[in-house]
Amino acid sequence: MTYQAIMFDIDGTLTNSQPAYAKVMAQVLSEYDKPFSAADAQATFPMAAEQAMAHLGIAADDFDHFQARYEAVMADHYQDITLYPGIAPLLQQLPTDVKLGIVTSQRRNEMESGMAQYDFMDRLAVTISADDTPKRKPDPLPLLTALARVGVQPSDALFVGDSLSDEQTAAAAKVDFGLAVWGMDPNANHQQTAYRFKQPLDILTLF
Repeated sequence: MTYQAIMFDIDGTLTNSQPAYAKVMAQVLSEYDKPFSAADAQATFPMAAEQAMAHLGIAADDFDHFQARYEAVMADHYQDITLYPGIAPLLQQLPTDVKLGIVTSQRRNEMESGMAQYDFMDRLAVTISADDTPKRKPDPLPLLTALARVGVQPSDALFVGDSLSDEQTAAAAKVDFGLAVWGMDPNANHQQTAYRFKQPLDILTLF
């Protein structure tokens, strides 16, 4: 099938950000006198900030402070975040008439700061962050909002992500899901995938 739009998650899909995430969260959690294990990093990495806070026992009413500290510490670690091999050439080689976008649980400031270094951002037709809709993934609203903005029906779109939350988002939006095997949790049990892409350039085979 040829798609009119492809939407991408960021963390674990476009960028290998988990090592930086683990460092930043460990520092921020230490300010709360809370441990942050490798298991915590694996569990919370695909979550929106509110979900991660609940998982880690951080009060919901401390959201603004927690998020501000996370963003401040992360600002010193953007150099530790790298694109997965094949992402840049994939975005350069996809047909120009295909609408490309990002749907992420990152806040807009974090997304723009972390992604500003990449030339391909000019290629994107839409970006939806956690600040742009009242609900977060796995609710379908962020993905459906992105598709509405580019004028593409869910049946003509593909969502590429690495997590169960991404898979659930696509299913709820009735959008085909492409699993980014290169960034997925190897222990996750993905059941609703139209495609399992072993490497980014495999997506080109759809065209």
